[in-house]
Amino acid sequence: MKRMMIPFLAAALAAGALFAQQLSTTPTPRDANWVKRVERDAAQARKGGWEVVFIGDSITDFWQNRGKAEWQKYFAPFKALNLGISSDRTEHVLWRLDNGQLENNQPKLFVVMIGTNNNGHRPADKESTADTVAGIKAILDRLAQKAPDSKVLLHAIFPRGATPQDERRLRNEAVNAEIQKFADNKRVFWMNINDKLLQPDGTLSKEVMPDLLHPNAKGYAIWAEAILPFLQKSVMTSVTPDHRMDQAWWKQRFEQKLALAKQGGWELVFLGDSITHGWEGAGKQVWAEHFGAYKALNLGYGGDRTEHVLWRLQNGELDGYQPKLLILMIGTNNTGHRPAAQETPQDTADGIRAILDLIAKKSPSTKVLLLGIFPRSAKPADAPRARNSRVNELIKAYADGTRVIYMDLGPQMLETDGTLTPEMMPDLLHPKEKGYRIWAQAVLPVIKETLGK
Repeated sequence: MKRMMIPFLAAALAAGALFAQQLSTTPTPRDANWVKRVERDAAQARKGGWEVVFIGDSITDFWQNRGKAEWQKYFAPFKALNLGISSDRTEHVLWRLDNGQLENNQPKLFVVMIGTNNNGHRPADKESTADTVAGIKAILDRLAQKAPDSKVLLHAIFPRGATPQDERRLRNEAVNAEIQKFADNKRVFWMNINDKLLQPDGTLSKEVMPDLLHPNAKGYAIWAEAILPFLQKSVMTSVTPDHRMDQAWWKQRFEQKLALAKQGGWELVFLGDSITHGWEGAGKQVWAEHFGAYKALNLGYGGDRTEHVLWRLQNGELDGYQPKLLILMIGTNNTGHRPAAQETPQDTADGIRAILDLIAKKSPSTKVLLLGIFPRSAKPADAPRARNSRVNELIKAYADGTRVIYMDLGPQMLETDGTLTPEMMPDLLHPKEKGYRIWAQAVLPVIKETLGK
């Protein structure tokens, strides 16, 4: 990071000369000690590997003292970094983001709350609602530019002052009404937890914020509990059960498969995504030829990721029966639907591990044949193929040779030079009948040994 070379006095004079509407959007440093703090935080940021990064002012900064115990309690499962600095305004955050704090720092999620000092440090004639809103928008734009794969959880500015009529409270609420419009629910998500911090009559209690501005431990616990489900879903996505019930076909398939599962007596279960689902399509004839003699159930759903399989298993698909063998292949949509910054091979492997653990809990007598994720894309060096291969390297360690057996059929579906052809998988992802025959012939010996026929 380049050190600031302009004299601080000159910087202050230049800032003072700016038009009022430019103050909040013009990256501006503070004093020398502040710059040293920025440099220390930037050094931490550049270490990389952060999953969650909090950005803000003293309210964020004080997780490190007033909220220290709550930070450890709630965020220990995450690799979280605090980039809050007391008294900062939007222009200071912009300067920090431009001077090292986003170098090698592309977390899965930014948690952003800023703006209370814009309203608290300047009178309304020096900073309007539009000015503060523009500063926050500039921060979101900077994050989109420098960390395009990261999600952002944008917080409403916390309430301040004792009553709803407090002037600075009103100014913050006016800003909140505008910045919530920046959420697209794809990259930027909005969260307003202010009601959780207030009394029913809208007053702010000193039992939550002793100075009517900064939370105490109780306030930080409220904050942590409010955002924890979002953090888990956004950061620990592969291991946090989730459903797709908003998709009519998926809901219908789940209800149909659940009804079949409840019939009980299943001795062989295939569990996975569209590749498993395809036994009902390109693999239908192969299924009838090779598995027709068994009471076999297909629990493959096109597009599913590990979190969807976890949800399905938690919601009944493995209840009421103990199959002798379960054949599991999942993960290609984890790697295929999310950029590498959002899901590492280890994340996908952790999701698969969670599925194996849940199967062991629900059906401890069931043997699992864990399949390596099938190859995708034409060449071995292609990114989708490489990510799946790395996941396979990790998950084969989950096999104990007794309850969990690992098998990688990928090499059998490739040419001698490692390429994948449309003759095997027309879209370089889903097998045609030829691929399902290879699959069936490979797993039949395990099926016969396990089921005894």
